[in-house]
Amino acid sequence: MSLKVFSTGLPAIPLRSVANIFEEKYGVKIEIIAGRVEQWLPNVLAGEGDIVCVGAEYMMDDLQEEHKLVIPDTRVTVGYRRSVIIVRKGNPKDIRGIEDLANRDDIKLLVCRGACQRGLWDDVASKAMITDKIRSKIAMYGVGCLDTYQKWLKSKEYVDAAIVWNVYGVIWPKDLDVIELPRELQVYR
Repeated sequence: MSLKVFSTGLPAIPLRSVANIFEEKYGVKIEIIAGRVEQWLPNVLAGEGDIVCVGAEYMMDDLQEEHKLVIPDTRVTVGYRRSVIIVRKGNPKDIRGIEDLANRDDIKLLVCRGACQRGLWDDVASKAMITDKIRSKIAMYGVGCLDTYQKWLKSKEYVDAAIVWNVYGVIWPKDLDVIELPRELQVYR
């Protein structure tokens, strides 16, 4: 017996570890196809696959309502991520919080405009009532978690910080430091 799972990029990382444990315990082979929804959606619409895993409820809503691919009673939220600021390793610009992102002229930001982080920077900035200031600091956009991370790696000379999920610090601790946001500014998904 085997299962084919289609997943968005970042959730596929821990999913692979869980799949290995499941395979070992139950003898069920699990194949994980990872990428942006638009990359694998045609395969799923053609009847391929058994499970989908995405990084945000709105994405699952789209699969359920627009494409009728999800049986509502089978949906399960398996965890939440928390919004944070990431900075370069060692925090060379001594960024302490969102106020520095908004008010310092020497700070440039990377944000994600797609996938599970779509609108995350806006949600955080809106809670602090500094949307215009934060927007003016955006120097680069990613289109998904993995793309945003790859752009982080390639932009050391012109990006100082990013508003992303806390899992970046768990998965890529050698490449960044995490600055926690105050509870009232945190976004969970």
